[in-house]
Amino acid sequence: MSRKFLWAAQVTILAAAAPGFGQNVHPEEVEPSQLKMISDHEARNALGHVTASFGTQSESTAAIRTGATGALPLSTYTIKAQNGATYSGMIVGGQPSGGSTTTVPTIVIPVILKITQGGRTYTFDPTVTDPGCIGTQTALQLTQSSPLFNNAGYTMNGVNVGITQYADAFLRGEFWTQASSGYHVLLSQSQGAALTISVNASRSGNTTAAVYSVSGTQCGTGTTTNPAAKLGVVNINTIDSLLRQYISAHGINASQFPFFVTYNAVMSNGAANNLNNCCILGYHEAEANPGQTYGIGEFEGRNQTVFSGVSDVSAISHEINEWTNDPNGSNPTPAWGNVGQVSGCQTNFEVGDPLSGTLMPTVTMGSFNYHLQELAFFSWFYGGTSIGAGGGYSSHGTFKGPAIACPPGGTN
Repeated sequence: MSRKFLWAAQVTILAAAAPGFGQNVHPEEVEPSQLKMISDHEARNALGHVTASFGTQSESTAAIRTGATGALPLSTYTIKAQNGATYSGMIVGGQPSGGSTTTVPTIVIPVILKITQGGRTYTFDPTVTDPGCIGTQTALQLTQSSPLFNNAGYTMNGVNVGITQYADAFLRGEFWTQASSGYHVLLSQSQGAALTISVNASRSGNTTAAVYSVSGTQCGTGTTTNPAAKLGVVNINTIDSLLRQYISAHGINASQFPFFVTYNAVMSNGAANNLNNCCILGYHEAEANPGQTYGIGEFEGRNQTVFSGVSDVSAISHEINEWTNDPNGSNPTPAWGNVGQVSGCQTNFEVGDPLSGTLMPTVTMGSFNYHLQELAFFSWFYGGTSIGAGGGYSSHGTFKGPAIACPPGGTN
């Protein structure tokens, strides 16, 4: 596969005065049970779109502008739901029944996060190896080599939906009774330059960024000989501002999907040094309707020991699949909720949120075992007889029936 490289972007945020000589405050140690996953809906509600400094270069590079200019390819749907109301929305690609193949240029961008806290700099870098956690390949390499961008075979609810990329397999599976054999939505990846963010978080973190120690994980137990694993946290508004500015500075256009990858680092929906505001593992967003779309997700190197049911590319698979099904994040649905990572009710077509922490069967590519998240089918949100593979309501059979109207929410 061909990959294109761009000039690097580096941002330094002086959020607080540097600690004095000799100060070395260890990050607060937390248990995995203290951490929660915050949904995309809540994450987007937290965005205030603040501005931030992003360097001086404004010219785009030729390498990134290889995709066709124009809009993201979309198709629309209208459905009368089980509750009697009619809903309309849009998905990436052509109509499932049309038999067309859509390929979206996707730019994978590593985010290198450097947080100085208590006199020490902690680096969360998807471009370097971490043998104790993920072996000899980097998180970026593993993401690029994953089933998100390469072919694997998928069976959903007993039905063979093909050998393809995961997002394409899911779309085919959820629209199985209506999708023609030639229907595909594929991601053609290239690599963007790293976005490096350096934050001075003072002694114990601040509203912009913080570092926590997480005990009892796969690669960091909290003992003297095996120190606790570190978790980087950055305020979502700081991150979102920089993502938007990166997109603009690199001349990325609306026909392309930039996706940013962090490593063992997440976001907060408020002050980063308040654990109650953590943790957003990723989100997808759009300017206009949908205009320029983009996403970000964490590669988690601690294999389900920091966040239950989250490992390697599972959070990234969550976000990419939500983007293909709901590129602007607001396709309307009947009210659903109180399931997966969602507390309360929401009314948008987010296929990952109802099943956060629930995984598909492991997919082995090369020597690495990948974990992809199970996802809710179209019919789960809108009700009625399932049009999905095997008559199911999710990609691995966890949901046996459609969503229950919220309140109270839940699933049949």
